[in-house]
Amino acid sequence: MEDNEENPSAIDKLIAFTEKTNRKIYFAEYMYPGILSKNANHKRTVYIPDTAEELIFLIAYQDPKSMSENELFFGAFFPISISTSSTMNIRKKDIIDKINPFLKHKIFKTGTEQFDASAIISGNDETLVSKYFLQYNMQNLVLDSLDISNAINIGINELDLDFVPAFKNKSHIGIFTRQKWLVDNAIIEKLFKNIEMFRKHINE
Repeated sequence: MEDNEENPSAIDKLIAFTEKTNRKIYFAEYMYPGILSKNANHKRTVYIPDTAEELIFLIAYQDPKSMSENELFFGAFFPISISTSSTMNIRKKDIIDKINPFLKHKIFKTGTEQFDASAIISGNDETLVSKYFLQYNMQNLVLDSLDISNAINIGINELDLDFVPAFKNKSHIGIFTRQKWLVDNAIIEKLFKNIEMFRKHINE
């Protein structure tokens, strides 16, 4: 079951997950003043290293006062050594992409017919496609990751992760969603597994 991000037990479930799997969890809450409900009036941040080496992290964020599309996100990430100004997003292709010609100028192609028919790559640095996403194994990993849950993205520098010390002023890549916090243990382990495979491919 995928919990809604507004469920007040979401952090408790993540704490229980870390206790069960012998991982550490770091979380913080900030209560905004006002008369809204307790749950809707909190900014929350969570990060969980996968191992003691702290190479990859599960990271969750929610800020009900934010006006950006990134007011909420949840996913697995690791730092990479590229310019922090480079960005990229990969998501599943949908029917709107097929009928809206105005999206074409944003889209990068890999040249692999099956992959390009299934996923949309956009961003400001097309060199990242050839650098990271032309290999068959990497493309399969991307498509597998996009199936982990609804509205999954593969992103490079799409989010502000500076609240996590390991990501302060660093570039990053991640598998994430902006829809909800995914507190099902099996989904979390799948996020950890896939992002570790991304890390190994990129560092080869």
